[in-house]
Amino acid sequence: VIKDVRLLASRAASRPASVNDMVNEGSAVRTGDESRAEITFMDQTLTRLGANTVFSFSEGGRDVELSNGAILLAAPENTGTTKVKMVGVATAAVSGFAAMFETRRNLQSKVILLDGDGTVTLDNVPGSSCPIHAGQMMIIPAHPVKCPPVYDINIAKLVGTAKLVTLWPLPPWVLDPVLHNADKQKDSGPYGGYVDPTSLDPMDQHEATEIIKSRPQGTPGP
Repeated sequence: VIKDVRLLASRAASRPASVNDMVNEGSAVRTGDESRAEITFMDQTLTRLGANTVFSFSEGGRDVELSNGAILLAAPENTGTTKVKMVGVATAAVSGFAAMFETRRNLQSKVILLDGDGTVTLDNVPGSSCPIHAGQMMIIPAHPVKCPPVYDINIAKLVGTAKLVTLWPLPPWVLDPVLHNADKQKDSGPYGGYVDPTSLDPMDQHEATEIIKSRPQGTPGP
């Protein structure tokens, strides 16, 4: 727990969160400005919350809801599929993975897969099924009408700079496969090379509140 982290239990007032607090299904966790939190599930699934984030879960952590903010989520291979709902935009179904998700109301959402495979379903596009794989990023506009483009990103660049990765040491079962994927990128890559994810329409966890205040509504993505 770093700075302002609160637990929002159903039918109860919110209260400050403490290290080793038990977070039950039906509760939400909310972080404030410049705040961070980490949640560990019984099956080792790991969730890190960035600043100004609202997060809840059900089905033992297999169904996750991100109302606002940014998370890093990692699940062991044998835990099956996890669904991450970015409220009002899309749902990502991923398995055996390490990934980052971000959603900002009325702006855009991001899915970044560091390991594993997944499919993104757009809320208001019936039948949509948008594949995404390790080393790729999808930027979803506030009101998508089709599958957005997928970018092949520089994993090493992201792992070395993203605060949700560098804030605390990640356990080897999360970090080792990600670094293996980064090493594979050194040997081959797409035409034109890999995209630097930190420079592609950046709107990340560190100063999200200030970016939202200063960014004009309707600013197009890439």
